Amino acid sequence: MQHILIVGSNGVGKSTLIRKLISGLSVPVYGMITKKEAEGADGFCPVYIHRYGEPRRFSTENLIGKCKSGCSTAYPDAFDRFADKLDFPYNGVIVLDELGFLESNSPVFTDAILRLFDQAPLLIAAVRDKSTPFLDAVRAHPRAVCHSINEENRDALTAQLLKETHVFRQ
Repeated sequence: MQHILIVGSNGVGKSTLIRKLISGLSVPVYGMITKKEAEGADGFCPVYIHRYGEPRRFSTENLIGKCKSGCSTAYPDAFDRFADKLDFPYNGVIVLDELGFLESNSPVFTDAILRLFDQAPLLIAAVRDKSTPFLDAVRAHPRAVCHSINEENRDALTAQLLKETHVFRQ
């Protein structure tokens, strides 16, 4: 099976679509989620990375960056540390929500992600619609099929992808 990449801009529904796709799966779900939190006292929004389905921790250990009005700062060391946590069993679906541009300065992390693309049976990823060498490599991966999402097509795309993933449902 080809990997499903949901490509789109911020707020268009990539994560919501992933939640709909994994709801009702009859196989385990593993992966990671990056989440931008509310603005802090410094005016920046912290961005954290977590393992999918596990309790979220908010510490410097998993703080991967900060952003504010188009200005972002990545913490490559945090991505490097998290790369070791990308070793998932291959008896289910791997979710990567979301892959963006902050990862670009962490070759350890980006190489680990690309290995997942090579080895996982099914991977579902939300991918930013920016162009970076890492994101371009993800979208060009031979096992990846990119599905562009926008406000006009997201309902139809959800229905299409639910049909494509029916073999993983009860």
